[in-house]
Amino acid sequence: MSTEIRNLDFKNKNFIFLAILVIITICVRLYFLPSEIPFKTDAIEYFSFAFEISKTQEFPTGILVTNDGWSLFLSPIFTMIGQSDMMNLINAQRITSILLSSLTIIPVFFLCKKIVSSKYALIGAGLFGFSHKLIENSLLGISESLYIFLITFVLLFSLSKNSNHYFISFIFLGLAAIVRYESLFFIIPLSIIFFLRFKKQKTSFLKFPFLILIFILVLLPISSLRLESNDVDGFTSHTIFNPQILNPNTYSTVAEITDLKTETEKIQSPNSFISNSLFNILKFLGIISIPLFIFFIPSGIYNLFKTRNTDVLHLLIFGIFLIIPALYAYGREMQDARYLYVLFPIFCVISVYGLDITKKLERTKFVSLIISVIILSSILLLFYDQPDYTYDSEILHATQILLQDANGVNNYPGSSYVKIATLEKIWPNSLPLAENQRIHVLINKIPSQNFDSLEDFISHSKSSQLTHLLITENNHEAFLDDLLIDYEKYSYLEKIYDSKDHNYKNTIIILKIDYSIFEKILAE
Repeated sequence: MSTEIRNLDFKNKNFIFLAILVIITICVRLYFLPSEIPFKTDAIEYFSFAFEISKTQEFPTGILVTNDGWSLFLSPIFTMIGQSDMMNLINAQRITSILLSSLTIIPVFFLCKKIVSSKYALIGAGLFGFSHKLIENSLLGISESLYIFLITFVLLFSLSKNSNHYFISFIFLGLAAIVRYESLFFIIPLSIIFFLRFKKQKTSFLKFPFLILIFILVLLPISSLRLESNDVDGFTSHTIFNPQILNPNTYSTVAEITDLKTETEKIQSPNSFISNSLFNILKFLGIISIPLFIFFIPSGIYNLFKTRNTDVLHLLIFGIFLIIPALYAYGREMQDARYLYVLFPIFCVISVYGLDITKKLERTKFVSLIISVIILSSILLLFYDQPDYTYDSEILHATQILLQDANGVNNYPGSSYVKIATLEKIWPNSLPLAENQRIHVLINKIPSQNFDSLEDFISHSKSSQLTHLLITENNHEAFLDDLLIDYEKYSYLEKIYDSKDHNYKNTIIILKIDYSIFEKILAE
């Protein structure tokens, strides 16, 4: 009886410690939340889709044709909050992302607990919860937090010893496919692991069609809504069932020019695509392993070679398939580490599996010390990597001024705020859609790359409705940098905004082009 009481007390302490970790991770994320600055990434598309549902109570046409699971999750939250203030909804989206990212600690703990002791599992939960990259990602308000949350449950139930519980992993995989369509691909490793784990059960082949049926039933309602609204199901239309996906001529590269986010595409050969994939996958695997995983994972791999734990090997099978969508993205030179964040739950398991080599570290004081180091290093990195929110705030204000009069502008650092500034201007109306049913902004953003002079840029961009130039301290083009000092020598440029008038830290000016004067000068 006394042994049972001690075991119960030990479990209660672990759950209390786990709850404390969740609360701390939420607090850390909320501390770094930029609550007064709107987002500027693809979170805007998710936001617009969710807002449209909450406003009309109907499935929207356009905006997103797939990967709308995050928006569907947000829409009832937006409905409860109402349409009174845009920033309230933006922060609701971010806070929801924060909560999901923090709560993922719980399934990560139980995933690790299937491999190691509860104390080591707490370290694994800490590694996930205080990863500074995941913390920064959760502040963006994009779909990764929900996606990783669902995939972690897929991994957790894929290690179930009871075949009758395995169907839960297929349910979560279906939900993950609604959030990110590439999850359809993960039915392959999930099926492989099912047969590896239950190959001795005669009924496994009879149960498998039932598991596939459950997976399909999860997808059908959303697929029907997408077909009705956008004429595509968002699943088969974006996977290998679409012949264009396997066509080498579609291996275009999408290169982003620094922080201007100017995308240029060109067709590349299959060999170039493969070399880009392999180079970038190795590069970003290294990046996401820093600073903590790079110390823990090698010992985990060493221990795996020694013991060949079946559960860890099954997770590695799944991990290989999780990497494949990232390979496609990196083959197109999409330079973003977040395509690999879904690997973090597996990284946490391998990390604590390495600690399992020795039982000396299992003492409570060592576990507390390791988690304390993880928390401290995470907070220090967050302060070190903190974005320049002062610049974001000031460039947002300049963008709001620009929207009052401009038809077109050079693609300046911070021009990604144009969408959200447009939404703020027309709020509570929705952002307009272009002919391709994607969000249309009120002004054209015109790349200034590949031009040798200001006159050349203006001449070629008039047909694109270039009317203004927004100049900052870092324009990536010499002829634009010169304008910050010598704009007055150009008689066809009129300054309509100067950040110095608002006592801002950063130098930002907006110049309006007078084409009547410009064309006279060219004609001379």
